[in-house]
Order: sequence, then C-alpha cells, then structure tokens
Amino acid sequence: MEEKQQQVATVDVINPFVLKQELSQLQIFKSVILSVILLPVRFLLMMLILLIAWLIGVSTLRGISQEQAEGKEPLTGWRRRWAKPLIANLARFVFVVGGWFWIPQKGRRATAKEAPILLVMPHSSFLDTILVIALRCPSMVVKDSTERTPVFGSLVKYTQPLFVTSENPDSRREIAEKIRERVTSGKDFEQLLLFPEGGCGNRKALLRFKLGAFAPGVPVQPVFIRYKNNLDTITWSWEGPGALKQLWLTLTQFYISCELEFLPVYLPSEQERQNPRLFADNVQQFVSNWTNMPVSDFCLEDARFLKVAKDRGLPPTVALVKLLRLRKTLGNQDMSPEDELKQLEEKRKSFAPLRGDIQHLASYLGLERSPEALKEFFRILDQERKNSLDVRVYDIGLWMIRTDVKMKEKMQKAFQILDGKSENLDIIALYWKGIKSLKTLKATDKFDPEELSSN
Repeated sequence: MEEKQQQVATVDVINPFVLKQELSQLQIFKSVILSVILLPVRFLLMMLILLIAWLIGVSTLRGISQEQAEGKEPLTGWRRRWAKPLIANLARFVFVVGGWFWIPQKGRRATAKEAPILLVMPHSSFLDTILVIALRCPSMVVKDSTERTPVFGSLVKYTQPLFVTSENPDSRREIAEKIRERVTSGKDFEQLLLFPEGGCGNRKALLRFKLGAFAPGVPVQPVFIRYKNNLDTITWSWEGPGALKQLWLTLTQFYISCELEFLPVYLPSEQERQNPRLFADNVQQFVSNWTNMPVSDFCLEDARFLKVAKDRGLPPTVALVKLLRLRKTLGNQDMSPEDELKQLEEKRKSFAPLRGDIQHLASYLGLERSPEALKEFFRILDQERKNSLDVRVYDIGLWMIRTDVKMKEKMQKAFQILDGKSENLDIIALYWKGIKSLKTLKATDKFDPEELSSN
C-alpha cells in the first residue's frame, strides 16, 4: 500500500508548451561564426529564389477564374500540370539552401480519393511549412491576412487554401463548413493538409485535436514529423526561445535532419462519422500507439493558463488549468477564490440536487449554455464517463488554487466539501497531481496531503 502511495505521489505532468533550451559554448561559437560566413549567403539566395517564384506566380495566375481563386473549383490545365510544380520545386529549393537538404519519407502517401485529408503532427513551428512544400503544396487552412503578405500571398494562392478570418467569432464554424464542402464536393481537388492540434507544442506530447478535420467524416491519413538534430532549433512554443532566435539558430546549422512518416489511412466507423469528437480522439490515440508519443489532454487554449498556474505556484495539472480557463470564461478570474467560495456556499443551500449533467453544472455556475471551457472542465472531472458530476467539484478546485492557506488545510477543506468520503479523494488527487485514480488507497490515513504537495 505504501509503495503504491509513493508511486502515485511522483506522477509527472507533461507541459507541452515549454521548451528549455541550453546552448553550449561550442554551439554559441559555431552559430556566431556561421552567422558571418554562411547566414548572409543563405539569406540572399533564399530571397532571390523566392523572388523568382513570386514573378512566376504573379504572371501565371493572371486570367485564373474567380471560382478557382476562391478555391471553389480545382486548378486545371497547364497551371496544375507545370506552373504549380515549378513553384513548388522553387519553394523546396529555398529550404535546400536553408539546410533541409533531404527529407526522407517512410510509408506510402495515400491518394486524394483514399484520404482527402492529410493530418500533419506534431506541429511545433512556423518552419513546419517545409513539410507542406515537401508534400508538393497541398491545400491548407490559412489566415486571410496571408493573402495580403508580400511575396507569400501570391504563392499561397497556388495551393487553393481555405481562408479563415481570425477576427470573426464564427470563423471556427465557417471554416469547418468550408472543409466539409471541399472534401465532400467530389471535385478533383488535391488533398487538404491540416495541423489537427491547431497550434504549436514542444513535441513531447500530442495536443488535443481540433474537430475541423473530423467533422466531414472522411478518411484521413496521419503524417508524423520527426526532427532529429541534437539541438532543437525548430520548436516555437509558449514558453521558450522566440521565433527570431529559433530562425537564427536554424539557419546557422550545417543541416536540418528531418523525416516524414505516412501512417496508414484511418477509416472512420459509422459511429465516428456521427461523432467528430470520438473520431478525433480515436485518431489521436491511433497516432500515439503507432509513434509512442504520449497523448495530452491539453489543447492550445490552455497554454496561457498553464503559465498562470506556474506564476501562482500551482501544479500544472490538466484539471487545475481547465478550472482557471473556466473562471476566465465566467468572468471570475479577478475575483479571489475565497469570495467566490462564499457566494457558492450560499447558493448551495438552495441548490438541489447536487449531482447532474453538464447543463446542471452550468446552471450552478450561472451559465445559460455550456461553453467550450465548461465542456473541457466537465470532461476531465467526469473520470468515469457517467455524464454526471457533483457540482461541488468546482468548489474543491477553488480551494486548490487558493494561495492564502496551507496545503494541509486545502486538503482538509476539500475533503469536508465532499462529505468526507474516501472515494472522493480521486478528485483531490486529480487536481493536485494529475492522478486519475487512487483506488488502491482505501483509508484516509494513507493519503498524506504533505506528500502530495511536495514538488
């Protein structure tokens, strides 16, 4: 029993948004020397090749139909047969000059009929653009501002991208519909390439997938990226070196070692076609099993709240981070947890029953609907997948994030809120250590708050 308790207390929580980069004196010296010798030559050659590609793109796009320009009809004729391949080859040569001399590919790439969507992961940098080019520039989802970017704006049009308006609150729903229309149109479009994680992580775990690629219910082919340089100059994450530093370090490497692996096409079941979230989670697990990369419950929106947890000295567990995100949605992020607890304590006196589904919890928190932040919080806390939670799990979380009381008191209060039942220790452990089950601990005297609070 005690041996199991010790194992439980040392569980690690992976933070997928942090890159700790330590440069040796030799690496710094090499980058400084190559900044003088190699970097200027690389930069000038890359700009020259991009200029040539831009000139070809601008001249050959003249006369393109409005439907093709908007991605409603596929490219045809000489533009598809030789103009786009020529531009793709020039773009590939830009990266050859930059150090991506060769990119080995494992597995077999499916055709557009076999898998209309390519899912590229793990996504860790804007430099992952090289993988798009290595795949001969399939269509992508890009911000509408990309179209107005000098040089790149004209080149990206040849991929017939789907544009998303970042300022539009309905953009997520609109782009999901555009993806569905594209891949189910039956027209001779090239494959659509998507980064299902929706943003950059540190390649230590797969971020939770977004639903856009899975809503159409069509077969997908995962494509896995592996960077193999000893020094990670690629990752551009929430905490760590900035984009300019990473770009500088990358361009002052002799070469970048990278490979792509095409995993088998994933054919959704009827149940998965009807349930995009199930489809996305199953594909994520499929990729994890194939590549041995852990699956994370964190999504891109959690990154800033992981930083908040760190700044407050809180453990970076999924449950606590989802709670911080939910408090932001509720507009309570500036309210002290103590004041919020007092409000909820009064509300509980007339609130019954205490257990219910997600809408019941929404009502308890004063919400008329169930926003994404609440859905994520409910999913993590509903460990047994019963679609039922005691609303007091939210109150426990508020005790956990308090900074004005000691850890032992937090544990005691949280335990009291849940009527002192030992089976409810799972909730406390989930918040504080990210542990999903304490079934082996049968007695409360075997649960040491001081041990769980140690870092």
